[in-house]
Amino acid sequence: MVIKIVLSTTSNELNISSLQSAELETDASSVIHLSHSLGSRALESRGQINVKSLKSGSVNIQQDSSYDWKDYKESAEANEFYRLEAQVKYNGIERTFLTSTKACLLFESQLADIVTIHVDLLGNIYGVSIATPHNQQCTGNVPEFDPTFNTTVLISYMEHGPVPDVAMFVQKVEQEKVAKERGETKDNRSFIAKYWMYIVPLVLVFMMSGASNPEQPAR
Repeated sequence: MVIKIVLSTTSNELNISSLQSAELETDASSVIHLSHSLGSRALESRGQINVKSLKSGSVNIQQDSSYDWKDYKESAEANEFYRLEAQVKYNGIERTFLTSTKACLLFESQLADIVTIHVDLLGNIYGVSIATPHNQQCTGNVPEFDPTFNTTVLISYMEHGPVPDVAMFVQKVEQEKVAKERGETKDNRSFIAKYWMYIVPLVLVFMMSGASNPEQPAR
């Protein structure tokens, strides 16, 4: 899977052309509206991601902070989840994706999160997920900070699966066939492995005949 880092920090734009380009069939602009909540609270607007080009990674993100430091601290202590809803408008289609992470992980990262946009081979967005850096362990020892998101946006492209080498397989079969016709190959299998299809029916016949003709009890 090819992952391209396209944006870091809040409300900024970056176009990275030196990284590997995705081989997408379409490349239309899209808008991703973000809403979030802590624990059982109602969803509130967080901002939006404007994707100008999935191929080049031209992205602009605008975010609003709707919770203060104490809200995140309380949710972290209560072991609640931070939920993110992403409403994607792309190619005239609207889709909604839900993702979440532990509030304590987001709290300890001081609102440094990673939003990944998942794109298939046709250039369609089929998922949005959130994560935090991997150095948080929910210890609770976090100094007070400015509750402003520092977001990194990633675009994850789906790759083609492995393709079987049919030509090589056919060539191998033909070589084995020719070698067998010339007598160049030896069958090293045991007697049972060679003739099991003949032995098994005979064994079954003997077993069935023995069951149908039991010995008469002695008088």
